[in-house]
Amino acid sequence: MKFKHQNIIITVLLALLFLTACSKTVSNKTANLPTAKTILTKAEKDNFNSMHASWNESANQKTQQKAEAQYTKKPTVIYANVSSNSNHYQMWIEGKNNYIKMKGTNSQHWFKTKLSKTSAYGAITDSLNGSLLMPFIPTAKSFKVKQNGKDYLLIYKGNNKKIWNAIISDSAFTALIGIDLDNVKPIKNDIQINVDQNYHIKKVNIDSTYKDDGQKKNFTMQIDQINQVKKLTVPASVKKSAVDLGKLNTK
Repeated sequence: MKFKHQNIIITVLLALLFLTACSKTVSNKTANLPTAKTILTKAEKDNFNSMHASWNESANQKTQQKAEAQYTKKPTVIYANVSSNSNHYQMWIEGKNNYIKMKGTNSQHWFKTKLSKTSAYGAITDSLNGSLLMPFIPTAKSFKVKQNGKDYLLIYKGNNKKIWNAIISDSAFTALIGIDLDNVKPIKNDIQINVDQNYHIKKVNIDSTYKDDGQKKNFTMQIDQINQVKKLTVPASVKKSAVDLGKLNTK
């Protein structure tokens, strides 16, 4: 019996040593992960050349407005398709030129206008030519870092006011779909930012729930296909047929 008890004790000790070793391995892997601030700061400098993005606003599980856009650099070209309950329009942005066709009107013509830095669409191009993650750097401590295969995954879930302000301060997140998020009450934000080991942004997901005039709404945004979108060009037919509103105003 004494021999059996010794075997049991040895087995338990070996099991404890194994668990301790595993625990140290997990701890070391966690300790070796860069901080959220390091990831955000380095990824903010990522020089991407193209991307795809989609937005959606819903209430009572029904979509009220949605948008999808593609973006490429050198030169800056954006194509967007935006729809709501009352309107639907397509838009091309090339440099400082904006081509738009409103399907909610009687006209099916393309119209050409010049972008100004104060316009919502002008702000979008400025934001996309800069970085998507800059507003989140001051809130880095709110994010958790996890290993996602060979990538880093930054995760935030909660209702931190600074996180909400970071979301609404970036025109790339809000301007295209036309949601005025300044006058709403945030309920919950769910953010996931996927960055590879070289600090290149791979995907950004934002899911926000809030109240607008007492009604509960949900806003989602996804940025993906980074550096995978083929170079965009405004179709020649659009340029040729577009009515230049700038020239009309000078007459």
